[in-house]
This record gives sequence, C-alpha cells and structure tokens, in this order.
Amino acid sequence: MHWADVEADRLDDSILIATGITPSGPIHLGSLREILTGDAIRRAKGDAKLVYIADSIDPLRKVYPFLPENYEQYVGKPLSEIPCPCGDHETYAEHFLAPFLESIHRLGVECGVLHTHEMYAEGEYEEAVRKLILNRKKVKEILTTVTGRTLKDDWYPYNPICGECGKMHAKVTGFSDPYVEYTCRCGYEGKSDIRKAEGKLPWRCDWPARWWILGVDCEPLGKDHAASGGSWDTGKLIVKDIFDRSPPNPVVYEWIQLKGKGAMSSSTGVAIKAEDMLDTVGPEVVRFLLFKYKLQTHIDIEPGLGVLDMVDEYDAWEAGYFDGSLDDDSRRVYELSQVDEIPSRQPFRVPYRHLVNLVQIYEDEEHIWRLVRDEGCTEHDKKLFETRAEQVRYWLNNFAPDMVKFSILESLPKIELSDEEREFLKRYLEEIKPEEDWTPESLHQAVHNAAEETGIKKGKAFRAFYKIFIGESRGPKLGRFLAQLDRDFVIERLEEAVF
Repeated sequence: MHWADVEADRLDDSILIATGITPSGPIHLGSLREILTGDAIRRAKGDAKLVYIADSIDPLRKVYPFLPENYEQYVGKPLSEIPCPCGDHETYAEHFLAPFLESIHRLGVECGVLHTHEMYAEGEYEEAVRKLILNRKKVKEILTTVTGRTLKDDWYPYNPICGECGKMHAKVTGFSDPYVEYTCRCGYEGKSDIRKAEGKLPWRCDWPARWWILGVDCEPLGKDHAASGGSWDTGKLIVKDIFDRSPPNPVVYEWIQLKGKGAMSSSTGVAIKAEDMLDTVGPEVVRFLLFKYKLQTHIDIEPGLGVLDMVDEYDAWEAGYFDGSLDDDSRRVYELSQVDEIPSRQPFRVPYRHLVNLVQIYEDEEHIWRLVRDEGCTEHDKKLFETRAEQVRYWLNNFAPDMVKFSILESLPKIELSDEEREFLKRYLEEIKPEEDWTPESLHQAVHNAAEETGIKKGKAFRAFYKIFIGESRGPKLGRFLAQLDRDFVIERLEEAVF
C-alpha cells in the first residue's frame, strides 16, 4: 500500500488534518512536502478535511538576506503588522503567503486557510492561553524535563506585544485575568488582553493549543520537530496534561534538499520557490516527485539537468499506468499525482528534452506545433503541448545550464575547418543526401559511419557540426538536433562550409 493509504487507515472518519508555516520569507519547494503529505492523506481518506495555518502573528526574527536593511526597525513585530516588501500586499506575511497559496491551488490542494493573527484577534485562543498560564508550573516542568532547558521561576507561556513599540520584547510580570502585565525592553509598562491579538503563545505551547482549539486529528511534521526533545515531544504532553486531549496522529517526513547544498532554507538562500518549480515542470510532476518516495526518504532536487530526468520519469510512469506495466503501488503514485481526475486516456506528452531543442531552434510556436502534430500530437493534447513549451522556456531562462543553451546561426560563422573535418563532412553529405528517412537515428548513425570511414575522432566529428550551426564546440544531441532542422537548410549549410 502507498503510505497515504496506510496513514489514512490509521484514522477515524471525518477527521481534520492540519499543516502550516510561518511566512517569514519566500516559501520554498521543501515546504510543499508538508501540505502535499496532508493532501495525499485527505484524498486517501475521502471524508477528511485539511486546514493550512499561517503563523502570521509570529515576530520577524531578524533581517534576512532578501530584505532591505531598513527592516531592522521591524524585528520583533508580528509579521501581520509589518509592511509588504514590494508594496502590493497588505502585510509582510501576505507578501510571502500569497504566491504559496496560489501554488497549492495550482497543485489541486483543497484546504481551508487560517491566519493566527486573526484567530488571536477573534478570541479563539483565549481559553487555551488562560489554561496554559494558570497551569504554567506544570507546563514549565514539561518543557524543562523534555528539553533539558532551564526556565526561570517567573517564566510565563505568553509573549505580549508591547502597546508602545509593537514588538515582542516584553517580560511578563503578572496575570490578572484576562490581562497579562508586562514590562517591555523599550521601557513601557502595560497590559495585554488575552482575548485579543495583543500577544501570543510561544511555539511549543501554541502548537498543542491549536490541536485542542481546532480538534486536529492528524498532522504532518518535519523530522526536526519529531527529533528527541523536539516540539512534538513537548506538544503531545502539553495537550494531554493541560487540555485533556490525545495528540493528533503524527506523520513525520524527511526534508527536500537542494542537491549538493543541503536542506532548503529561505533564510540562507538555499531554496527554490514553490512557484518556480511549478512553472518549470508543472503540478503533476511536482506531486509525482513527492509521492513516489517514502516519507522517511529525503529528496534531492537538481533544478538544472536534473529537471530533464524528473520529467522523463514522470512521462514513463504515466505510460506505464496506461499500458498496465505498473504495479499497484506505482499506479497509486500516478493517481495521487493528478491535480484533478485521472485522464480517461493516455495524454500525448511531447518529450521535454525534444522541446528544449525545438523552442531554441524556432521562435514561431505555430511552426513547432506543426512539427509535433506530425509526430502524433492531436488537437486534444494541444494545450498540454503549449503548457510544456512554456515550462521549457521558463527552465531555459532560469535554471538550465549553459551547456544546453544554443541558437541557430543565421549564416555560416567565420570558422576554419581542417582538411580532416572537411573530408568527414563531405562523406557525411554523401551519407544523408540519398537518405529517405530524416530521423534522429539515421542522422546520428551517419555521423558514426562517416567518422569511421574517414578516420576522424568521434568527438572532433561532433564538434564540427556544432561550430557550423551554433558557433560552439558542444551542443544538444546531434541526431535529434539535425532532425529538427529543415533538411534543405542542413544540406545547404554543410555544403557552404565544405565547398
């Protein structure tokens, strides 16, 4: 069974699955693993609901590398109270949250969205805050026992927002229900109303509190939270001892890593934005990437040449689904990868690698469409072709290595060919002129035939073509490349070069 079905079978009916994030920076591809894990379980369960919680009341911790220096003035303020970096969104939190929410919509994720600053403002946290403060000694004991940290005797499970400077730099001095009394670092002394968004619980208390408030039954969580002494260990005890409720079923997942650089993190710049990967390969391939692996397996992403293998694998998996060659677990991976319903017939997918060449050879998309239509693509799948062509262009502009980029030279460049190269190319012309099939295989084989007959080294033979057509010493796979060019153009360019 696929892991999504296994996790779904562990749950009762009509359950709530929760995931979330603090929108303090660009929400990267790695963050998708949590929400898509929840979505897979929701789909497998059928009658479950999924909620995504944006920790928008969390404070800005520091001035991250992607922020201007003047954001130093906002450190310590809730993300919901900080201005948008670009000026197009209501708040800092929305600036980073909006594109991610659009991404999960494109991925077909059905979920409700909650913002914690609104939950606090609407009084949803009031009773939870009261319970935790009144039982602060028991909470403190759980935290110190599990984590080994030392908390002061006057510690409170609450972070007031200063009424003067608007930051969470205050020290709690007392509690007179419903007010938390505090003294801020800025010198201001005031009271915070727990019925409003005038403060928040620290994370290790906030998490179990929301399980109780919302009635969460299942929650995917990263391995950092699940580590010994982590927030899961403290949260499950707090929700039992303070709120008299069983913790949700935890679904622990490994991280997504940027190959050769480590786990993705927006704060360090080691990340790919979720929307960038969607624009590069599309939602089905992104879902496939996450669902084909077990949850305890870390995933390496290589946005350069790795994208070609990623899409090829999805296409092959899809073909296997429709020809019946996949086993049951693999079929389930394909089914969960679909944004909407499973196609009634196998879609015609123009190979990504093929389009990498075509979109660089021809600017006119209608011309490219005529070529792929001749290869079997029908009007029924034209939209798939157009979408993938756009994805290829996005990849070429943003992630493709220089080695795959090229442009066809309008005229023969000023190059000097050796006698050996000229002899080889003449022999190649003799090979292809009578050839009836203008195919990648026949054109590639002709290179080998002509090279063997003239004694030129294969590497030098291939470089001769690239010099003539793109002015480089290397380029795309030659047989497919030449087959995508007009036959008369290829012959005329070669004749001009050698005669």
